[in-house]
Amino acid sequence: MLDTIIVLTIMAIVLIVHMFIEAHLNRLISIDLNINGLPEPFIGKRLFFISDIHRRRISRRWVESFDPKADYLIIGGDLTEKGVSLSRVRENVQLLKEQGPVYFIWGNHDWDAGYHQVKKLLDRESITILDNTTYIVHEDGASLNFSGVNDLLRGHCDLEKTLAARDTGAPTLLFSHNPDIKYALTQQLTIPYVISGHTHGGQINVFGYTLKEKAGVKKMPYGTLIISGGYGTTKLPLRLGAKPDALMLTLRREKP
Repeated sequence: MLDTIIVLTIMAIVLIVHMFIEAHLNRLISIDLNINGLPEPFIGKRLFFISDIHRRRISRRWVESFDPKADYLIIGGDLTEKGVSLSRVRENVQLLKEQGPVYFIWGNHDWDAGYHQVKKLLDRESITILDNTTYIVHEDGASLNFSGVNDLLRGHCDLEKTLAARDTGAPTLLFSHNPDIKYALTQQLTIPYVISGHTHGGQINVFGYTLKEKAGVKKMPYGTLIISGGYGTTKLPLRLGAKPDALMLTLRREKP
């Protein structure tokens, strides 16, 4: 009996150590976004998308190793959570800002951390907040819509307002922290890609089963939904079968 307890204890410790190590991996997943009618100046541009940072400190060595660098950086919600120091949040934001222009969308935990103090920090760091609005990116006379909705889970999402601000003659990328925005989208909206996070890829997967939606690229009636596995964790700094990630998205023109 004692031997069994010892073996089970050792197995539990090994599993927890494995889950802790897995939760702190630095993984960059590269994905091509093939967009119909993408203007020439945007072909080959790279977007770095990182979500669900929560309590984690972004690795400087990892970010600075990207080659080539990103042209735009998007924080896909849950930059922080309740109890995380503003100095930690500021450190992460400033590291990303050193790499290029940064855009931010709200996640549910950002609201829990304190909307006003998070917004004040982002404003001081000159971060573009996509709060139910569209930022029209210009390159050599061409345009691309970066549309971002506020958090769906907390009831702050206004998709209609967000899309109304678009340049209707330019392609649109829609950023939503919560992938459940997919239920509000239809084929008529002409949105080739929706990029989201929130689920942590399930965070804890047991024999492939999880209570949350897994990360990945998913074909939808309106276009393509991309769900990042997220960079950090919430509650416990552990993952199992759901490695963290950030995305490097390269813009391509879809071939006819």
